[in-house]
Amino acid sequence: MPSLSRIVFALTIGTLRCLQAQAPAPCLTRPAAERTYTRARLLEIVASQTPVRAAYLIRACGVRVPLDATLEADLREAGAVEPVVEAVRAIAPKTATQKTVDAPDLHPPAKGDTRTNPKDGLRYAYIPPGTFRMGCTTEPCHSTEKPAHDVRITRGFWIGQTNVTVEAYKKFIRASAQSMPDEPMLLDKRLNPNWNAESAPITMASWNHARDYCEWSGLRLPTEAEWEYAARAGSTALRYGELDEIAWWAGNSGDKRIDPDEMLKSDASTYAHRVAENGNRPHPVAQKRPNAFKLYDMLGNVWQWTSDWYKNTYESDGPETDPQGPLGGQFRVLRGGSFFSEASLISAAYRARTRPPQMRDHANGFRCAGPVLVP
Repeated sequence: MPSLSRIVFALTIGTLRCLQAQAPAPCLTRPAAERTYTRARLLEIVASQTPVRAAYLIRACGVRVPLDATLEADLREAGAVEPVVEAVRAIAPKTATQKTVDAPDLHPPAKGDTRTNPKDGLRYAYIPPGTFRMGCTTEPCHSTEKPAHDVRITRGFWIGQTNVTVEAYKKFIRASAQSMPDEPMLLDKRLNPNWNAESAPITMASWNHARDYCEWSGLRLPTEAEWEYAARAGSTALRYGELDEIAWWAGNSGDKRIDPDEMLKSDASTYAHRVAENGNRPHPVAQKRPNAFKLYDMLGNVWQWTSDWYKNTYESDGPETDPQGPLGGQFRVLRGGSFFSEASLISAAYRARTRPPQMRDHANGFRCAGPVLVP
């Protein structure tokens, strides 16, 4: 017969688990239409919470994507036990209705189509399915861009024609009753005083805030593979055009032209000071030439958050289909380079991991993506 101490211990553990599961779900503070989890967020919940808490959050908040064999396998790999999978199965939309939920039948989008998202007022471009070579395709390459490998994107998706602007982000702030982040500073230089330049890209948004904005707008952050596929737009070169024609980078985004590579070579310790003194800053979106998918500033102006956790190299050189990145990590992947970056970082292949998800930075922005955009 169990001892009294073991019975008390078991009851205590059971009580703690019950209390943990019933702690209010953060999603319940949001409007009903914005509570449900995207695929990436669902995997993150499963990987970061206990099974009891994960099952509770899933049932409380809902799931935006159907449970198919691929998602179930990914859930189990992330650590989901049967009650957690069953919670997803009970809440997720049924596959039979996916067609009407996910894509219009009568007027399917085509490459080159653009549409305004009524939620944030920004324009989005449709990116068709396809296959591309991801990573180092043209030397010189950074080690983090290797090994190069073929990637298949099986579903078309929409992605912002521009980075999210200050004006659009202010709409999100008003809707969510939050405050704007502190204005960006480069040393002692104000980059967007009082956030007055509303056509400039928003910066100082952490990965967590970028994720929340995209969910509010009905979308999500792009995967790293989606971002590179969209940035290349069919090109295998480092860039989809001449550097100054397509990007704001350290060489051309200040009061006068500078040579950042020479500055780094001569005295890297004073680089930030000299760039700040030159007045380098983010510029209004869509001033440079777009790529073949009609996307502006995919390279330069501000770094862009993706949904993936960062890993120093890719898993293998074998082909991948709709990769989602590692299941966990310390940093989120940033892509594209910025007004502060030297030329070697302004590349469709370069990967950065300069900040953990909760950190804000004067050079980090984002754009949203997703398979569905309401007309």
